[in-house]
Amino acid sequence: MTATRKALVPGLLLAGLIAFANSAWAYSAGRFTRGNTGGEFPGELVCTRCHQGNELNSGSGTVGITVGETPAAEYTYTPGETVSLIISLTDENAALAGFQLTLRSGEGCGQPGTLAAGPSDAGSTVKTIDGTCNGSTVQWAAHNRPAIGPSATWDVAWTPPAEGVGPVAVALAVNAANGNRNRTGDTIYTYTATIEQAGAAAPPMPPAISDGGVVLADRVSETTTGAPNALAAALGTGFTEAEDPVSGTVDDAGRISTSLSGTCVEVNQHRAPIIQVAPEEVTFQIPSESGIGVASVQVIRGCDADGELRSNSAMFQIAAVQPVFFQFSESPPGVSALHADLTLVAAADSIPGRVTRPAVPGDFVTFFGTGFGRTVPALETGEIAVEPHGLAADSLRPMIGEMEVPAEKILYAGAALNFAGLYQLTFQVPDTVAAGSHAFSVLLDGVASADGPMLEVGDPADAMPTACTVGLVVMPDSTCEVMVGESTARFEINDDGQGCLVVGMDTTCGDQSLSAEGVEAARNDNGSWTIGTVPAPPEPSEDMEIPNCEADMVIRPGGICKAVILGIQAFLEITEEGEACAKITSPDSACILSGADELDLSAYGAEIEKNEDNSWTVVRVPPPPSSDP
Repeated sequence: MTATRKALVPGLLLAGLIAFANSAWAYSAGRFTRGNTGGEFPGELVCTRCHQGNELNSGSGTVGITVGETPAAEYTYTPGETVSLIISLTDENAALAGFQLTLRSGEGCGQPGTLAAGPSDAGSTVKTIDGTCNGSTVQWAAHNRPAIGPSATWDVAWTPPAEGVGPVAVALAVNAANGNRNRTGDTIYTYTATIEQAGAAAPPMPPAISDGGVVLADRVSETTTGAPNALAAALGTGFTEAEDPVSGTVDDAGRISTSLSGTCVEVNQHRAPIIQVAPEEVTFQIPSESGIGVASVQVIRGCDADGELRSNSAMFQIAAVQPVFFQFSESPPGVSALHADLTLVAAADSIPGRVTRPAVPGDFVTFFGTGFGRTVPALETGEIAVEPHGLAADSLRPMIGEMEVPAEKILYAGAALNFAGLYQLTFQVPDTVAAGSHAFSVLLDGVASADGPMLEVGDPADAMPTACTVGLVVMPDSTCEVMVGESTARFEINDDGQGCLVVGMDTTCGDQSLSAEGVEAARNDNGSWTIGTVPAPPEPSEDMEIPNCEADMVIRPGGICKAVILGIQAFLEITEEGEACAKITSPDSACILSGADELDLSAYGAEIEKNEDNSWTVVRVPPPPSSDP
């Protein structure tokens, strides 16, 4: 028994050595192992599980696949048309080389046509092997003998199916072997690409959020920390198929909808109300349910439908408060405040096409922003404020430069009416504020608002309007004011050189005369106008108690009522002719809005209707705000 065993040893040893030698040569040459393309298809593995010592794709060489001169990723195939897939390797450290390639379609196990050795000399060392993938027959192409030297090419003939199968994924692995006859020191390269079908529509790309692309919706400060119920913006690509921005809608519950044009936003997997969506930007409200801390934001196109496309997850910080103010101009920058008549607070004539004037001490100004946190009463995410909701913050300190606005000057700080996620701060400019441009900010529970907003303050003496008097010469860059009936009118010269009278929202211009309003003026050769006639001033009215505007109140011609709208004292007056007139701060001020048959006050949380007898009925008016800002 022992002798027999000894007699077998030389034969077994010789066979083993031959087998080892052949195996070592094959390994170093890039031994074919089915399913090792690195394409992440079902059952596919990576060659580095055997060839160790170098990380995948760590060498200095290059691999690729072309169809003619076209890279595979840029090529589109024609169903049934055979083409040569030319595989190439260049690696100065390679002594031998081999490859394996496969193509798949559908869910990863589809066989998109057939593979064969190509017709050129580069196809003479190519073979194909059949296998299975989840029960389906698939093919691999591989070398049948190694290529020698630092470069190699192989030609694989591919015939797509006659009917076409849509996108085809191709995966390639190449072994750049060092020829040391073992599995160490070889470098494995992989290459993957998707070959589209000619004439077929390209698959839709998912939306993508840019790096650092979630910011508060003021956009100017680029603040990457938000607050519950604040307005934020995701920036990127592919958010909607619509070319133009689409504004949000209100759902059946009266909340801002969480889906708009098939687009949704999730913050920590909570759906967010969408204010507006455009291809490269979506504005949304941060759900209060998202919590405090780090949040994940995703944009979803085609949400709640088959084949929805989700963006990458972008990180965003959420704090209890993070105030920012909206700005209304890039030049000059920092214009953030509005006068009581809704004109911009900025240096006079500083923005082409917009009426601007600085504030003066005693003026009421309003800033709009977001990120101011909870309110009292509380507002749910997506809920539209239809009555005042003051801030729940423990402390609010508006700062004009280094000067704090006294609490008694703050008229309202809270949710802006008829919006969701928008806040406003309305206050009276203190008498001690000097003329000039002042940085404006707030400290809200100790958190400072973002830098940028400015408050332009003028000299009170310069703010006094010039009265239109007989003989006054008005130059093209100046104005004067005159009482027309019970309204204050402004005489000015337009861009065409015409003299114009502005009464509330109405403007009348004439070359020689404005006598219909009781004003006459004549044009001079130098473009100025001389006032010739003005109406006599009205008799001073006796003091009267003005009632508060209340729901169901009927205001007859000549009547007036008062209300707090947007934190500012406002007046609703009906003229003797039955025209409604909305005034700000004083019953003697000019109309900021007027209408003979209807007057839209919805932006201010109010609603009125005209009756057949020229009276008007107050349908809705906001209650006064909380006394605590």
